Amino acid sequence: FGQYTLDYPNAEVKESMLEYMISDLRYERGVMATPMVIQLYEAFRDNDLDQVIQLTKGIFKNIPSHIFLSKAEAYYHSLIYLVFFYLGQYIESEVNTNNGRLDAVIQSSTHIYILEFKLDESAETALAQIKDRGYADKYVADTRPKVLLGINFSSQAKTVNDWLMEVIE
Repeated sequence: FGQYTLDYPNAEVKESMLEYMISDLRYERGVMATPMVIQLYEAFRDNDLDQVIQLTKGIFKNIPSHIFLSKAEAYYHSLIYLVFFYLGQYIESEVNTNNGRLDAVIQSSTHIYILEFKLDESAETALAQIKDRGYADKYVADTRPKVLLGINFSSQAKTVNDWLMEVIE
């Protein structure tokens, strides 16, 4: 489609350029902390799911309590969808299989992430659902590792309560 990708010659130039551009956009000069979106992008790119979850918790904590719909699993689901969509990741929600719908699938160049969300239940229950219903089977012909992620949200804490991961090579 006539698209081009520009890159930086090394990490130092990239970091310097990002700091300069972001500080200009924020009307600030000088060194600043790396914006959360960049940290999240890099953590996901590096498959550092612990960091991805921690940063996602930070995103949830920035939502004012009076607009946070903590009692609806779909609210958390939509936030996760938006985060990864705006990170430029290929994410699908409510993906149909012959044994039900899985909550979300994120396909990166290196992995397929199969996500099941629960609200006020457990990550074990979410992960068990992925396995019991064979959601990963839909992607059996794809050679990328499948990362099964069971994520439980707490309506009281208004964030990720616990999560479990299993990798299928």
